[in-house]
Amino acid sequence: MALTPDFDTYPDDVTVTNARLAPRWVAVSWSDGTLARFHHAWLRDNCPCAGCVHQVTKEQVFEFVGAPVDNPPSAAEAGDDGTLEVVWSVDGHHSSYDAGWLFAYRYDDGLGARPTEVPDDAPVVWDGSTEGVPATFDGPAVLADDEALLEWLLALRAYGLTRLRDVPTELDAVGRVAARIGIVRETNFGVLWDVRSEVAPVTNANTSFALPPHVDLAMREYQPGLQFLHCIENSTRGGQGTYLDGLRVADVLRAEQPDAFRVLTTVPWQFANRSPVSDYRWAVTPIVLDAAGNVTEVRVGNWLRAPLAVAFDDVEPAYAALRALFELTYRQDLAVRTSLEPGDVLAFDNRRILHGRDAFEPTSGRRFLRGCYGERDELASRIRILQRARREAQLPR
Repeated sequence: MALTPDFDTYPDDVTVTNARLAPRWVAVSWSDGTLARFHHAWLRDNCPCAGCVHQVTKEQVFEFVGAPVDNPPSAAEAGDDGTLEVVWSVDGHHSSYDAGWLFAYRYDDGLGARPTEVPDDAPVVWDGSTEGVPATFDGPAVLADDEALLEWLLALRAYGLTRLRDVPTELDAVGRVAARIGIVRETNFGVLWDVRSEVAPVTNANTSFALPPHVDLAMREYQPGLQFLHCIENSTRGGQGTYLDGLRVADVLRAEQPDAFRVLTTVPWQFANRSPVSDYRWAVTPIVLDAAGNVTEVRVGNWLRAPLAVAFDDVEPAYAALRALFELTYRQDLAVRTSLEPGDVLAFDNRRILHGRDAFEPTSGRRFLRGCYGERDELASRIRILQRARREAQLPR
């Protein structure tokens, strides 16, 4: 079996059937009829041999900058076992590429190299009319079974908002749920933190006030990507939760008020926490786009805003745009409303999902939530590992 430069498994139902040298790339054909081109530099950089990749760590030891600038292959052909075999002209180095790995990372179709274990993970954008939100799963099964865990995590990645039922109402249970994904993120509130009405609250969340839709810790440069809220007790009147998909809110804003969308993606707002013992501040646009113009983050937090600090002529457009965004967060057709029962855990993408709550009557009963934070990349990593284990279990023994 040919080496690969990572720990994954790759399709074994395709083989390389032909390879043709061109001045700048190698053209490869597979047994299913797929064709792809790979640049010389890309192939040399990704040689998986023991001299180029440490076979225990699977980390690269080959340094591309130290290789000859002009080092085209002197030969490229299909190997007897369906691999791609390349010999480099300057030093005679021999590279052998697994057919499934090479097939997974082909990039000349305009999509870029991508590993096969990640399914189509385009987010499912939703609003108040979407059925089945939040997607609900059995908490004890998720805590005990990796297959149940994977199904939950795929839904969490797709929808950004999920609920677990019947999680034990123990003080550390929410931490155990988050740890099923990966490292729990400690913040200025600690590793695990409480949400309940207090005489001297450290944040507006620890009052009985209504909370407008928001994301947590918008004032952090590296804002937590996941949030978990576990209901321990809830017998008070009021306090129903409101949840909105920030991607849907941004889509509506872009369609209905494009000028406001432009301002909110180009003019940064200042966010800050107000605390005697911590002082976090960050400036960022309330709607964050990637290089392709897709919305990746929505930072909305009314009580976490610092005084706006922009050019004089940008002040009024910035306030008008922010008002337009905030008004959308109160549109009932965009929102899902739900109450928490003891044993419920809400898990959501803290850079996508806006959450809020109605006011509640603290003297009418007891309301006690425990929470913690995690990271998006922990979620992505855990999904990949679980998918890898599923594939390996399906391989013939």
